[in-house]
Amino acid sequence: MKKVFYLVRKELWQVFRDINMLRIIFIVPMVQLFVLGYAITTDIKNLDILICDYDNSALSRNLVERFSHTDYFDVAKSGCAPGHVEHHLFTGRADLALVIPDRFGRDLETGNRPEVQILVDGQNSNTAAVAAGYTNRILFAFMQDHAATPAMAGAFVAASRPRFISPEGRVWYNPELKSVYYMIPGIISILLTIVTMLLTSQAIVKEREIGTLEQLMVAPLSPWQIIAGKTIPFAVLGFIEMGVAMTFGVLWFSVPIVGSLPLLALMAAVFILTTLSLGIFISTLVETQQQALFVSWFFLVSFILLSGFFYPIDNMPGWVQVITYLNPLRYFIEILRELFLKGAGLDVLWPELACLAAIATAVFTLAIVRFRNRSRA
Repeated sequence: MKKVFYLVRKELWQVFRDINMLRIIFIVPMVQLFVLGYAITTDIKNLDILICDYDNSALSRNLVERFSHTDYFDVAKSGCAPGHVEHHLFTGRADLALVIPDRFGRDLETGNRPEVQILVDGQNSNTAAVAAGYTNRILFAFMQDHAATPAMAGAFVAASRPRFISPEGRVWYNPELKSVYYMIPGIISILLTIVTMLLTSQAIVKEREIGTLEQLMVAPLSPWQIIAGKTIPFAVLGFIEMGVAMTFGVLWFSVPIVGSLPLLALMAAVFILTTLSLGIFISTLVETQQQALFVSWFFLVSFILLSGFFYPIDNMPGWVQVITYLNPLRYFIEILRELFLKGAGLDVLWPELACLAAIATAVFTLAIVRFRNRSRA
């Protein structure tokens, strides 16, 4: 073990004496966490809405004010000439349009069913669906409030008054529905993958390029000692990187960590073993650092797209969902989200841990076999 210790110390000394490497390990990920924490969000706000109020009654103006006094919409116009709706939607100046007919207030007061028209730009299907949902929610609240007014209550008999279900909901684990709480654990997982997998493959290939790997192979060191000496430093750096990123996420973005930190450390250790093994495996496939960079990037992009970070796995085709079972990032993102927001324990997370451990064992075994064969060649 003393030989491994000296090799680890040598690797850490090489890392900390390289100012560019320190920037890549610590400064760049923090900048990425800060930028992506704000940029990657599922919250949809400030949608441009064109409201054509042809009625211009007190009730229609009240409805327009409801759209104006919300963060969801930016009201572009409260009155419009013929053709303005199509022009605004076509040119992208409005995401949706609400047309209030001239008999809206009268129909509402006399008990007739009022009608409004909602036109949505459907180029982005997700934004269109969310915008339509926001609009329907505001319209439903407006009708509820109007039905509860004394004037409305005295205008109709009890049998003819419209009745509304008034649901009372409660959101658990993320009461304010902040998407940053959902995104930050995923971003931390991706940054940890970059640091451990990419830097491990780069370090081993660099040793081969400059010829020092051959010197290590003829030294009185066994293959496992060489691998341990090359990977332990990046495992330590990975834990440091994760700790800094979590601290930044908690202090800056106020992301809660409800779960057990020792359990989180255990899960992270298994995941880091997987990414380090992938780094070793990639180093056996390439000859130069540029090749290692491109191959690592290929694995990283595939992991991100198939992890459920951006798109729900349940929405993917069946054969793609089968492939995601081989993705370690899928399990670690789920583990972090469950630990951060729900405080889940091992009794809940053991399936993810078992799958992650199985992948780590398989990849580590394959990487060791490939490294030994490559060393003997």
